[in-house]
Amino acid sequence: MRTPALALLALLLAPAAARAADWGGIFSAVTYTSDYRYQGVSSTDLRPALQGYVHWQRPDGVFAGVFASQVHYYDGGPRLEFDGYAGRRFELDGGETELTPEVLYSSFPNNPTPGPTFDFVELELIARRKAGPLTLTATTAFTPQGSYGAGEVWLAEGEADYALTPRLTLKALAGRRWVHRGVDRDDFSLGAALGLGQGRFGPRYVVELKYQGTDLDRIQCGFNPRICAPALVGSVTLNLPPIL
Repeated sequence: MRTPALALLALLLAPAAARAADWGGIFSAVTYTSDYRYQGVSSTDLRPALQGYVHWQRPDGVFAGVFASQVHYYDGGPRLEFDGYAGRRFELDGGETELTPEVLYSSFPNNPTPGPTFDFVELELIARRKAGPLTLTATTAFTPQGSYGAGEVWLAEGEADYALTPRLTLKALAGRRWVHRGVDRDDFSLGAALGLGQGRFGPRYVVELKYQGTDLDRIQCGFNPRICAPALVGSVTLNLPPIL
C-alpha cells in the first residue's frame, strides 16, 4: 500500500541543488473546533477537538507537513489521527492558476480495535484558479485501500471561496466519494471565515463557522447515525509565528 506513495514522494521531493536560503519556511497553527468533520461525517462523535499542523514550504513550491487531531469514532476506538503529506505546487498563468500533486498518509497510532487498519494512503491532484476575490478549487483523489478493507476509494470535490473583504471570506464546498466496499456519499459545506489581528503573513486568528453534512440516511450511516446528520460547526485557529 505504501509503495506507490513512496515512489511519488521521491519524485516530488527530488530538487535540483539549492542554496540554504532557498529552503523556505515553516508555518504552524493550532485549532479548536466544535466538531471534526471528514467529508461531511463527524470523526469526533459531535465532540470538540484540538488540532494542529506544521507545514514546511520552499520557494519553488515543494512542501511537506504534519496534521494532528483528536478523534472519537466509538468507545474503545482510536483517539488520535496523524496525517503526513508532501507535494509540489506548480504555478501557471502568472500564478493565477495552480496545479498541485500531493500524497498523504493518514495514521491512527493508538487504535486498539483488532482487524484491518484504519490507516490509508491517498494520492491527490488539486487545481486552483484565482479571479479577483473568487478562488475556485477542484480536487480529485484516489486511495488504493481505504480504512478497514474498504478497497479503492475515489473522491471528486469542488470548492469556491469569495473574499467579501480582506478579512471576511464566504466558503462553499461539495464533494462525491465512491467506495468499492461501502456506501458512496455526497457531502457539502457552507460557511464563512473571519480573520482577526495581524500576523506576519496574514491574520493572527481565524474564526470559522460552517454548516456541514452528507446525503447518508440513518441506515447507511451505520452504528451511529447522528454523526452523518447536518450540523453547524465552529472553530478558532491561532496562526503561530513562522520560522524562516
